[in-house]
Amino acid sequence: MTDVLTLDVHYQGRPQVVACYLVPTGDGGFALIECGPASSLPALEGGVAEAGYALRDLRALLLTHIHLDHAGAAGGLARRSGCRVWVHPVGLPHLADPQAKLLPSARRLYGESMEALWGVMEAVPASQLEAVQHGQRVPVGDLEAVAWHTPGHARHHVCWQVGDAVATGDVAGVRFPGSSHVLPPTPPPDIDLGAWRSSLELLRGLEARRLLLAHFGAIGDVARHLDELQGRLGRWQELARTVAERGGGSDELERELTTLDDAELSLAGVPAEARREYRRLCSMADAAAGMLRAVRSSGPLVP
Repeated sequence: MTDVLTLDVHYQGRPQVVACYLVPTGDGGFALIECGPASSLPALEGGVAEAGYALRDLRALLLTHIHLDHAGAAGGLARRSGCRVWVHPVGLPHLADPQAKLLPSARRLYGESMEALWGVMEAVPASQLEAVQHGQRVPVGDLEAVAWHTPGHARHHVCWQVGDAVATGDVAGVRFPGSSHVLPPTPPPDIDLGAWRSSLELLRGLEARRLLLAHFGAIGDVARHLDELQGRLGRWQELARTVAERGGGSDELERELTTLDDAELSLAGVPAEARREYRRLCSMADAAAGMLRAVRSSGPLVP
């Protein structure tokens, strides 16, 4: 079994919300899969130290996608460690110059809360950026990681396979420790339901023993987890299509999704505090907006 350590970056002071994964490279160094937001960089550095390493030992940062909760600390880590940063080709320009599009778009959404939520994102030096292709094997010391392009949540999404484990970013959903409930994060603008289904089929084909979820932690019931996620995506898509066909909007779909998910959370026995965490991380308002956008541009329903 590949040695993988879960690092909790304690996003906004809350445990078990955002995970990064430390993988030893066999040469005295380590690779990181995900890095969390810039605001959590001190906590990430503390986790690295507890694992017996320093940032100077970081050989490679393997990113699933460039959303701020996954890649916001990339520039700071790259500048302090000198590591290579591997990312989908579509995401690479946004890390080289986040001020061009990525950060202005985020500021429109988060306004004055931007820095409190995400910190100050630095650019990754262009000389340290690497675009990773689908199926590419990336050697880091004695470690070999394989990149799989897995669109659906975002068109620039990558899953990283290391031995018997696959780090899934957001494409394998959100699930908190102690719960079996899996939510699909579906904020606008990139949700592609057909591509998401194909990505889930790809993950099944890898026959991993563990999925390393960014939100949150390693899980071992891989087939059941992926089946539940795909089923929920299908039910959400049917609701979104129905609302769209009768001329409804995001507010109506948000109510429908919330009612459905409340019932399914109850059926799964998810406790109240965990329910609140699901809602904080997966806003139903964002989910509704993303699903409506997706169904209005996708054509026939995905079964």
